[in-house]
Amino acid sequence: MQRYLTAMIMLGLSALLPGSAGACSVPVFRYALERWTPDYYEAVLIHRGQIGENDPVLSLLQGETAELLNVHLSKIDLASSAQEEVRNLLGGEVPETLPALALWYPLHKGRAAPFWVGEFTPEIVSALIQSPKRKELAERLTKGQTGVWILVESGNAEKDKAALQLLEQELETATRELKEQMPSIIDESDLSGMPGLSFEFSTLTVSRSNQKERFLLAALLNSEPDLQQYAGEPILFPVFGRGRVLYSLVGQGINAENIRDAIGFLTGPCGCEIKMLNPGVDLPMAVNWDAAVMQFYQEFYETQETHMELTSAFPQATVDANAIADLRAEIANRKLVVNQVEPSKIHRFGVMGTAAASLGVILAAAALGTVAVIRRKRS
Repeated sequence: MQRYLTAMIMLGLSALLPGSAGACSVPVFRYALERWTPDYYEAVLIHRGQIGENDPVLSLLQGETAELLNVHLSKIDLASSAQEEVRNLLGGEVPETLPALALWYPLHKGRAAPFWVGEFTPEIVSALIQSPKRKELAERLTKGQTGVWILVESGNAEKDKAALQLLEQELETATRELKEQMPSIIDESDLSGMPGLSFEFSTLTVSRSNQKERFLLAALLNSEPDLQQYAGEPILFPVFGRGRVLYSLVGQGINAENIRDAIGFLTGPCGCEIKMLNPGVDLPMAVNWDAAVMQFYQEFYETQETHMELTSAFPQATVDANAIADLRAEIANRKLVVNQVEPSKIHRFGVMGTAAASLGVILAAAALGTVAVIRRKRS
């Protein structure tokens, strides 16, 4: 009976769940960049009395860059809401200084207390929308880097230097080995009609006292429940795809074996194409990822077009522009899924819809087995 039920669950999920769980040889980092739309954070603006749409702080969230931020904003007016309800929502007392902003991780991480609560000021909102390190991170990822390793410094110069040196040494070695082994680890048939792969890693260091990066630090250091216990240790976060943090390496866990394991996951074949069944959490970033990937492909198309013109079998013949356009459309439709959904539409499933989606993910995880997450060693 148990086997029968399992088979029925698998059949049902195969019909209901989007995408496929089948393996493909496209590396995880490239598949994530092209296909995994970032999850939305929840932000609640807590205020008392009317806040107009022309409010100078609120208007910052309506700018061109802010519209790209994967944060969904809602409001709670204490003049019309019960104080007890707001306390229950926050898991603590209502801030004394209003208006205030509270931030939660995307829904799949659960609905615990917000990981950040603070004043709603122009400085805070500007820091939420964009920061220098996140901007640099986005630029590197959209150029096709395999992964960007963020080092959150401990403040102990000796520990931080040792962690960074070890990381850079392992990344250099791994990059060389990956380039040498590329023909044997990637099925070229899966890469036809798409830009070629290149394995490249880089590092970013962030001081814990950097106020411009307060939201990057908050999102990283609260992504796992016990990271606050390691304030005196350097912490590494490998980031890939569209700003997705894989997990953390802490203190003595920053070693060659664990670094290599993380690299192996990022560069390995995308065995499970369903994003929610893969480890990690997305960072809050204001990036037009779809446009970046399209630009990635546009450059590839232009290269292909030039190549076709120069290598024609008939020197006097020209390549048909319509044929090029058809080729572009065919490749884009086959290899690229563009999902441009307004943030406000993301959250219209209601309680039953959310419950059904969550149940589907739970059943999928049970049927497909536990996703292998590399254990990190900590000091």
